[in-house]
Amino acid sequence: MISVVIPTVEGREEHYDHCADAYARRTVQAFELITERDYPSVGLAWQAGAERATGDFIHLTCDDIEPHDDWATAAIEAVEQGFIPAPRVYGADGTPQSWPRQGQELTDWEPVYMTSLPFCSREQWQRITPLFTAHYYTDDFFSYRAALAGWEPRVRVGYDFTHYWAQHKRGAGMTEGDRMQHDGELYGTARAMVASGQWNSPWPSEGI
Repeated sequence: MISVVIPTVEGREEHYDHCADAYARRTVQAFELITERDYPSVGLAWQAGAERATGDFIHLTCDDIEPHDDWATAAIEAVEQGFIPAPRVYGADGTPQSWPRQGQELTDWEPVYMTSLPFCSREQWQRITPLFTAHYYTDDFFSYRAALAGWEPRVRVGYDFTHYWAQHKRGAGMTEGDRMQHDGELYGTARAMVASGQWNSPWPSEGI
């Protein structure tokens, strides 16, 4: 079973409903939907939702994401091969927006430095966590921890999504640019904590 964790906030109900409905229609495997509402950051919501998860696999997503048909099959295959799946992400107009090369189609099993929509087995989860619980760079940190544990992110064709870029509360109390800079500095601190052996609980505790 797959545990799908969706953070959302008041004012994004339409996006959330579209997202939840798409997961319900396009997930072939057994799954549970875990919704975390009105946390101050995506990272805190992901950590809280995953702590409630009961599935064999954990998938961290967002309320403005739409999975494509049978999205999880390729992701599970990547995990079973010893990798972390990285998605192909498209804008609402169908243009490729996947990191690290927006505007270009990524190839199957291509190694990349991060996954923007984390997916892992429970065994992997136990070695990757605790999460970096800021608003941005949470997926970068997940990928960094996964790589340290020996699970390189690899692109999987079929692990495909559309991103609708909901703007309401996008910067979690700041402009998006200010939040990116703020959280980028926290991300650097988090990596230094890992390197020095001080990483043992979700941080920052308030998410900001």
